[in-house]
Amino acid sequence: MDRWLVADELSTDLGEVQRVVVRIVAGEVTVTSGSQPHIDVRRESGDDVHVEFENGTLFVSQPDPDAAPIERFFRMFTDGRRHRCTVSIVAPPAARVQVSTVSAPAVVSGFAGGTDVNTVPGEVTLSRLRDEVDVKTVSGAIEAKDIAAGMKLKTVSGDIGIVDGSCRWVDAKTVSGDVLLDLDLDPQGTYDVTTVSGNVSLRTISEPNLAVEATSVSGHLVSDFDLNWEQRPGRRHTSETIGSGGARLWVKTVSGDLRVLSGRAAA
Repeated sequence: MDRWLVADELSTDLGEVQRVVVRIVAGEVTVTSGSQPHIDVRRESGDDVHVEFENGTLFVSQPDPDAAPIERFFRMFTDGRRHRCTVSIVAPPAARVQVSTVSAPAVVSGFAGGTDVNTVPGEVTLSRLRDEVDVKTVSGAIEAKDIAAGMKLKTVSGDIGIVDGSCRWVDAKTVSGDVLLDLDLDPQGTYDVTTVSGNVSLRTISEPNLAVEATSVSGHLVSDFDLNWEQRPGRRHTSETIGSGGARLWVKTVSGDLRVLSGRAAA
């Protein structure tokens, strides 16, 4: 096992990385794919940064990963302002990536081994991912581009934007954040969006094949495809098929608006 305790900076090449695990409080995390595995770490404040590489797993942590789970959780939130580092990792495209931060933004790009990201207010930026994606934030925005995989996304107030991809399925849940889907719909794909007050927008090609099922209490509906609310006691509902169906969009909101728009160029 290779192990480093980083009090200042670390820059080193690595062997074959199969899994990346990063658990920090604040700073920045960037994980990208490349042929030569490499890590750069800079400690900015707080405890030293722990880096371990064993049996294909690269593990980065600040504060001490050997503390008991309850002690570690307590320290992350009580001493969180003083623990800060910058982590930049290059790993093979097949690697699995797992990132957990309190406030650090995270960027993950170019992987096909699965991606999990958890933050509190940290923003999450994803691109060119080819296996299932699971992201949870409280107030951080989620931006995803060129994703060809299923996506499970959950925020409280952060916005969600998925563009220029061909996701097989999307499960997006938010309280007040807006959700934008501007992507190529999989012919058999399912796109499930739930919000309280967040608005939901789908932009698709001018002649899509899409089944739409949506309900709202007070949200408005704007559509380029002649979709309209059916008024029911206590809620508004629409169930329509555009073209021959195929892909399915399910939307539930309380007061959020729904927009189903054309204008995306055909793939």
